[in-house]
Amino acid sequence: MSAQEPLGTWLPTTEQILMASERAILAALDASLQLAVRALRAEHPALDEARSRDLQSEPPPPHLALAGSIVTLAESLHEIITGYRVVAERTLGDAEDDDIF
Repeated sequence: MSAQEPLGTWLPTTEQILMASERAILAALDASLQLAVRALRAEHPALDEARSRDLQSEPPPPHLALAGSIVTLAESLHEIITGYRVVAERTLGDAEDDDIF
């Protein structure tokens, strides 16, 4: 979910939800995180610029710093959700045929 966004949101199949129902809400959470990051970047265009600078002479305004923290946490949670998905698919043996994992 960084500057390069994922190609698409993963949605579990009905069978995958039956095997591990938590995947439905995790997929919804992941999609919500993507939308939150997009909304923050739309509202704060300077967000990516502020994150790309090494050291600033002045700290960013509080709203920009908090937006940056949300984006960072959303990216981390996205990675954790993806990891959970991969482990669940390997454990349950229900990866989709066209899945890259």
